[in-house]
Amino acid sequence: MSTCISKEVSCPVCGAVNKKQMWTGIDIQANPELRLRVLNETLFDWKCPACGYDAQLLYPCLYHDKERRFLLCISPAGSSGQAAVADAVQKYPQAASVKKRIVSSLCEMKEKVLLFEAGLDDVPAEVVKFALAELVEKKRGRKVHSGFFCAAAQDEDYIGFTFFLEGLEQPITQGTRLSVYSEALKIVQSTGYREDGSFLRVDRALAQRLLEEYQE
Repeated sequence: MSTCISKEVSCPVCGAVNKKQMWTGIDIQANPELRLRVLNETLFDWKCPACGYDAQLLYPCLYHDKERRFLLCISPAGSSGQAAVADAVQKYPQAASVKKRIVSSLCEMKEKVLLFEAGLDDVPAEVVKFALAELVEKKRGRKVHSGFFCAAAQDEDYIGFTFFLEGLEQPITQGTRLSVYSEALKIVQSTGYREDGSFLRVDRALAQRLLEEYQE
């Protein structure tokens, strides 16, 4: 069951204080419309009723997909990740055996949703993304500051990622064969990587560590 609370928010522009509904727990089977708000990146949108100032108010939030068996805990930078995880464990004790991830932004949450809904494992996907980011940097001569999974198609043997480069306003898409993902999965398995049932941060740092272990 989804959880919604109401909190007072002070506008940083005009100072007006208004109440905002905040979804601290999302059960997408109960509230599928909230899944769409994650995918179109509007879940945390807020507009001051007094002056019209627009902002994103990021706060700790749990996203639970019981059918696909994954639980995401968004813990914004500067907030207590441990507190968010403890809250997740308390609210979803039945989720001991599902995939559990910590993310720090709505974009990261969206990426995990898309990956898991596509039936992919985010660990080898991060390995593929890491390799493609290096390829993009060499081709473009610009540093990649972030990248996200965007699509996969079994019939077309394709997996694609969107990359944001320093000095460019528009992102670029870089794809490769889905069979490369399968090879990345073998690499991850060869390192002996295992999940321990806790909330994990699966990101570029983990992908780099696994590749280094594989190369050794």
